[in-house]
Amino acid sequence: MNLKAMLEAAARHYGGKTAIALGDRRLSYAELDEASNKVANALIKMGVSKGDRVAMLLPNSPEFVVIYFGITKIGAIAIPLDTKYKVDELASLFDDSQPKVIVTESPFLEPLVPILPRFKYIEYVIDLSAKYEGRFLSYQEIMATGSAQKVELEPEPEDIANIAYTSGPAFRPRGVMLSHQDLVMNAAISADEFRQTAEDIAVLFALPLHHVVGLEAVLLTSISKGSTVVMLPGLSISGLMETIDKERATIFIGV
Repeated sequence: MNLKAMLEAAARHYGGKTAIALGDRRLSYAELDEASNKVANALIKMGVSKGDRVAMLLPNSPEFVVIYFGITKIGAIAIPLDTKYKVDELASLFDDSQPKVIVTESPFLEPLVPILPRFKYIEYVIDLSAKYEGRFLSYQEIMATGSAQKVELEPEPEDIANIAYTSGPAFRPRGVMLSHQDLVMNAAISADEFRQTAEDIAVLFALPLHHVVGLEAVLLTSISKGSTVVMLPGLSISGLMETIDKERATIFIGV
């Protein structure tokens, strides 16, 4: 199985059920599948194909999830990056991974604008903030006018879906290549260990989605079972407790 098939199965079985929640925002499984199709089809129109890399410089958000699945649906490789990286650190990772597209928003885009011309391999920048309207591609426009038609491409289980950069001393991160099969199997094993079901509600608090724990143990595990993932906008402990109580959360993973 691949990540595309995993999400499509969840959308078929749990279409109207909430997949992602952030405050009052709710994104159902059907909406997540449709929105990620729009991203996937937009990337295809840009000339992105299997094996191309797409860097994601985004905080935890429903948009992160939509974009991640849009990238992986077409066999492209998602590269989630830490939003706390400095410009020179990002430049080093760009040179290492050579993404064809960057998806980000202000304030993460602003410090990159002056140096973007040096990265000849970056062909497109998708801006979620709409601050640079007319200069970069607008995520809002993709959502408003993009095609939600089902993507017919089928990544192979062995295809690379994700490059996760490790932490390390003196900023020497290593890109770890994770296949669709790696991620799907990890989700299945985690769900079995957690005894997770579609009735569960998992809270994503301090774990960023660019990190494998947040991505795999919380997000992908929940998607594989049709559970709901509740995100928090900040790191307030009182806010966490209120959210757990309000959402009747049953799963919380922390480090």
